[in-house]
Amino acid sequence: MPDFSNITLVSVTGLNDAHGAALALEFSRRQMPGASALLLSPSAPGNLPPDIRHRAIAPLSFKEYSLFMMFALWRMVETEYVLIVQEDGWLLDASNWTDEFLEYDYIGAPGHLARVDRPEGIYWKKDFSWYGDLENPDSVVIPVLNGGFSLRSRRMLRALVDHPHIRMVVPPPDVSDSEPIAMSWFNDATHEDVQLTCMLRPELEAVGLRFAPLEVAARFGFEHAALSHIGVNLHAVFGMHGSWRRLASIDPPVVRYGATRRHIDEHPLEPPVVKMLEERGYRLEFMPEPA
Repeated sequence: MPDFSNITLVSVTGLNDAHGAALALEFSRRQMPGASALLLSPSAPGNLPPDIRHRAIAPLSFKEYSLFMMFALWRMVETEYVLIVQEDGWLLDASNWTDEFLEYDYIGAPGHLARVDRPEGIYWKKDFSWYGDLENPDSVVIPVLNGGFSLRSRRMLRALVDHPHIRMVVPPPDVSDSEPIAMSWFNDATHEDVQLTCMLRPELEAVGLRFAPLEVAARFGFEHAALSHIGVNLHAVFGMHGSWRRLASIDPPVVRYGATRRHIDEHPLEPPVVKMLEERGYRLEFMPEPA
């Protein structure tokens, strides 16, 4: 069994209800002997397991969460690595761990969004449409490595502090014409994982930080069943993240989907995840079908 004493399991939430984050921490901690666990939230949930340390933080908006992860998290941990987990991202099977993961400063599940650099310019592609560019010799594909379930070195946590010349890049947003007027970014530029693993990756690599290549990231985790259709054995993956799955209980493990069973069954990529979870003994809950 590996020794995980150089890793702190961390969950950060700006919400007052941190129950789901605590479940993800405890479920993951049980599988990683030696790892410490830290919950950062405005208040501690009731019945927080004694092996999970809590530190109070101010409430965070989604954008403030990203800033916290990039500029403040390093102050809260002392180990060489952190494993980020969330209510919608947790460890599936510690037997799929390999020390190869520690060779990188950042590793996370490949996301649906990617930056594609071509001689004529930079493009952003969604919904895994960037897979087709992997075989194009004129394209450099930089997929987002999801932050919700990710392993990061202390060097990565301090990267923008130790290298202040590397700064966030936020392009002008799209602004809606109709009310309520809102701003949005096609490339999710305000998300911390987009900043670190796509927008700033060339600059971070230039100062020596290492990002896991796609084939290693695929073994570390998956998001939204992203890789099930290119031959990845989901039982051999370390962990997962997906915004429509929530860990609702751990004794026994229960996953609550934010969609109906019919919608999940008809999804082009999710049925293999459902099958894997059921084979692992999870009970699945779904939204009720519309009347």
